[in-house]
Amino acid sequence: MTSVNFNFFIEHDTNPFILFNNQGKIKYLNKSAELLMGACRPTEIFDIALSHAPQSFGVKKSIIALSFNAFEFYAINVLYENEEFIGIHLYNKPLKQLTEKVVLDGFSLTDINILLQANIELFNLNYQGKIALLTDYDIPAFQMHQNNFSLLLQKIFALFNENKKVEINVKIKIGKRVVIKEKPYPIILLEIKSTQKRDDDKNEIIDLAEKSAINLQIKKASICLEIPAIA
Repeated sequence: MTSVNFNFFIEHDTNPFILFNNQGKIKYLNKSAELLMGACRPTEIFDIALSHAPQSFGVKKSIIALSFNAFEFYAINVLYENEEFIGIHLYNKPLKQLTEKVVLDGFSLTDINILLQANIELFNLNYQGKIALLTDYDIPAFQMHQNNFSLLLQKIFALFNENKKVEINVKIKIGKRVVIKEKPYPIILLEIKSTQKRDDDKNEIIDLAEKSAINLQIKKASICLEIPAIA
């Protein structure tokens, strides 16, 4: 086994792995961890590793829900065998399965950017602040329930109307798919964020999202929609 290149397997593991020195500086990270670093600070992961490390040298696995923008994890594994280095493996949240609960009645082929722009213009009629939109205009059309989605957006936008600026980001979620009726589809991420948001209409927003098979991540100052790009 000494001839096996284990670095190759770690480098291409879909679960992020990061090795820190005892000062919190990154000594190694695999390709998945490189992507993760675009969504969080290394100090955040280092602090998590320290707080969940075994009391003595060895390995400790913890079931813990972590979310960094589009990245979601259900567990971590912290390892160290000396005082110089500490490693952490973060385990991706399992692929979401949507089967009998998904009803595609009322869905139609939709350009999400055109529908989003129409709802932004509607929101702008009474909004006094600035909207910053960053989107991928190459996202192909896919099946959506346009009425439910528009109502969902308006409910969400209303939670941010007291801010001077609202940021909206749209992109394809890299490396993740959602399975609907045994068929995998890409996931479109739509994030709406600012410095703060109200928390009213939360139950109605969740209900509207479920009707459109959309997964929600609701945080203190942002809401992220994971939208299945059903062909």
